[in-house]
Amino acid sequence: MIARSAIRQALAILGSSMLLLCWIEQSSINAYWRQTFHRPSQLEALSELSVWRLGAELGREFRDQSRGLLSRLDRWDDEMIAYFNACCLRPALPPASAPAEPAAAQTMAQTTATAALPNAAPTPRPPSVPPQQAALKDARILLRPGQKVLLAGDSMMQGVAPHLLRPLFKLHQIKALDLSKQSTGLTYPDFFNWPDTIERQLAANPDTGLVVVFLGANDTWDMVGGSRYIRFASEEWEQRYRERIRAILASARKHGTQLLWLGAPNMGKDKLNRGVQYINGVFREEVEGAGQRYLSTREALGSEDETFTKFMTLPDQGEVAVRTADGIHFTRQGQVLLARRVLAELRFE
Repeated sequence: MIARSAIRQALAILGSSMLLLCWIEQSSINAYWRQTFHRPSQLEALSELSVWRLGAELGREFRDQSRGLLSRLDRWDDEMIAYFNACCLRPALPPASAPAEPAAAQTMAQTTATAALPNAAPTPRPPSVPPQQAALKDARILLRPGQKVLLAGDSMMQGVAPHLLRPLFKLHQIKALDLSKQSTGLTYPDFFNWPDTIERQLAANPDTGLVVVFLGANDTWDMVGGSRYIRFASEEWEQRYRERIRAILASARKHGTQLLWLGAPNMGKDKLNRGVQYINGVFREEVEGAGQRYLSTREALGSEDETFTKFMTLPDQGEVAVRTADGIHFTRQGQVLLARRVLAELRFE
């Protein structure tokens, strides 16, 4: 009898907790349902009740407070790193050098040596290149010491980001912040709003020198416009999609930040592949039109056209798999190749 009572109490607590969670996180549940199943969830019908809407407001407040706390912790982390670098790290002293020979003596010695050689031709000097021309020759994105890199994207970026974080910090002391989130894109901002997220992160990290964006695989769906759906690739759909891309570009321009937008790679399923090729065209037009950098990723994974390639041949390894069985994501080797391609677009002071 006691055991049954305990079970009933446990089930009551579990049920109440689940109901409370649904009440507070209803916005996230509704957005996830639309993102996954592309139709409204059953919970949206309860939005007409004021007590139900109160839960959504509480959930938003909790999330805002959580983001504020994480932002403060991130600033504290930066301050602690700067403090320990200043107090504990000492610059290495330059090696002692021999006293410089007086200029007059150097000139006399050179003149004497030249005169001693019959018919000696003057030593040719390499042509000097003005600093402006030297900078023009290197079109890579410049990152300076102390700047940060923001990595924004879906699960494709989640695979590539770790292979960027390590070399950026270890080799160049550039801190990268991985913002990537699975199953996100630009078509369902109710589920996750990338323009708002990037604007908020740039405001919180004014020392950001570069934003890298890798999206598109989750965006080949109809959008939700109020109580109706907006067909994928229609004129209205494209207009809304371009507005969201422009919002990200506007944030980069507002904060004086460079931006590198990665095109989605070829996909294993024909319908999805056609969709991302269309989206890539929109990405390229908007990004390059804003004076930022668009980078195709399919060549880094062994494709020269719009054909999906699962394997590619590397000089030192032979044929290796670069894509997983789902035809969307990358093997570790594919992740490394994409990270190297991104790093090849960068230069460091």
